[in-house]
Amino acid sequence: MQVHPRSQAGSKKRASDPFPGFVEPSFASLRAKPPEGERWIHEIKFDGYRTQLHVQNGQARALTRRGFDWTATFKPLAEAVKTLGGSLIMDGEAIVAGPGGKPDFAALHADSARGRTDRLRYYAFDLLYLDGEDLRPLPLVERKQRLQQVLEGARNVLLFSDHFETSGIDLYKRACELGLEGVISKLRDSPYHSGSTESWIKSKCVNRDNFPIIAFVEKLEARPRRIASLYLGRRDGHRLLYAGKAQSGFRDADLYMLRERLDPYIRKTSPLSVSIKKPKATWVEPVVEAEIAFSGVTADGLLRAPVFKAIREDLSPPADKLPARRPATPDKNAKQKTRNVPHETILQLLPDAAAPSPEELKRYWRKVAPRALEHLGRRPLKLVRRVGDIVFYHKGPLPPIPDAVHQIRIEKRRGGEGVRVWVDDLEGLLGLIDMDVVEVHPWNATIGDLEHADMLVFDLDPGDGVEWSFVTDTALRLKDMIEEADLGCWPKLTGGKGIHIMVPIEPDMDHDEAREYARDLSSRLASTKPDKYTISSATARRHSRIFIDYLRNGRGATAAGAFSPRARLGFPIAAPVSWRQIQAGINPGAFSLTTLPRASDAG
Repeated sequence: MQVHPRSQAGSKKRASDPFPGFVEPSFASLRAKPPEGERWIHEIKFDGYRTQLHVQNGQARALTRRGFDWTATFKPLAEAVKTLGGSLIMDGEAIVAGPGGKPDFAALHADSARGRTDRLRYYAFDLLYLDGEDLRPLPLVERKQRLQQVLEGARNVLLFSDHFETSGIDLYKRACELGLEGVISKLRDSPYHSGSTESWIKSKCVNRDNFPIIAFVEKLEARPRRIASLYLGRRDGHRLLYAGKAQSGFRDADLYMLRERLDPYIRKTSPLSVSIKKPKATWVEPVVEAEIAFSGVTADGLLRAPVFKAIREDLSPPADKLPARRPATPDKNAKQKTRNVPHETILQLLPDAAAPSPEELKRYWRKVAPRALEHLGRRPLKLVRRVGDIVFYHKGPLPPIPDAVHQIRIEKRRGGEGVRVWVDDLEGLLGLIDMDVVEVHPWNATIGDLEHADMLVFDLDPGDGVEWSFVTDTALRLKDMIEEADLGCWPKLTGGKGIHIMVPIEPDMDHDEAREYARDLSSRLASTKPDKYTISSATARRHSRIFIDYLRNGRGATAAGAFSPRARLGFPIAAPVSWRQIQAGINPGAFSLTTLPRASDAG
């Protein structure tokens, strides 16, 4: 493989910043017209799928703007960026060029659905990381200069998105005349900011955006079943509000596809924060997003003349069957608590969660504390919290921490310090409840040696169509491979549909080495039945296969801890079990807050 030469122009030192992994993208603020002035540079806004390209340790990945792995879908882009060598993260837009070279979003959507890749192109407009150096703090123009140098001689599917130092208004008018989507204006000296930012401004020629589908109206007596229209939502902070009804733009195939696509997410009640009367609506979880064109927005936030364009598969989760929902235990202070959840503390919302009450959790922890602390004690914990009616993976600043819950300061990979909590007794477990914690996910290391793994985790995650008997057979096969490597292991039901294989190890590997070891072993198992196993998290690769998830290993990577409750219907627990029980085909939902594994069988 030919490694592309690197230029260190503009860099005063050879950095050794850790590879950050997926970076939350920078999102431009919408304005009617571009800003003017010498501080601004302007780029064409490409009509495609926002995509990050990663290269690390000789492997390349393509990630959507929500971090979904689309390497298999965008294989030519991953293969092309891999030839650049080294390590890097690019930000850009994947497109399909239509007649005249203009990006064609409809063609991109159709090609992605059919698995066609020959027309894919990638316009790279930012470089976030390069060969051990985190470039995000650098001025934009310097990052773009480095990006252009990296792309010299790259395959023709990788294109540099050049900028214009001209009047933004003039460029915007010309873009609209050519039928392009619009213009992105950026402050030339700005660092890269994740999330919404005022240093990037987008001005669109056509009103088009993504909206969560909240309901559909079914065509009566249609066989096969089909929809007649869609109800749309819009997000306003933590609230989900009604945005309008799309009744046009559908091809015949869309009407049938949408009915089946939305079927796993049907719910009995409206997901809206402010209720509306729609007697014909079949409500759904607001997780599938649609691309909608519209002529304008009313003062009440309703879309004028919304027209359906496509499902945004890059923004929507796979259509796996969801468990039925159980409403969270009512809390008289729920609305007030919900308003007090800062957005920056929510790593990931869990909209289908069903959390036990504090009283149920206290009773449970008092029963299992000695056994649970063998697995959870003295380890940094990742937390799932329920505040009011919101359940989420927590990040950032913590709520008030009781005395029985200990704190440890951890150096972040990207610099600076963060705080993690840990416990070592029953009072600590009960203290977590006072912090609204419902699930705990421990590190694979103890507080005494954070930088070395003392546990490997293999998550056997079955896709649609995989029989439970095959999952248990796979667990036993992996057990044999682990024991051939002179290691011991024990199984744990996840409280979901899979099995964790836990492998205690001596803490003499750092987390990167532990992850590579786990990856190698997972690859060996996957190679025995490539039509039944995958180590790729790409949705397209997981149907009728078991995803052998080795990514539970790595610094800060976690899995649901042994004896941790799960925020799901019926309140299952991540239960340690015996190999004898696995061999006997134990039910994956055998244990819950009230039905515990026997001490003689667990672990």
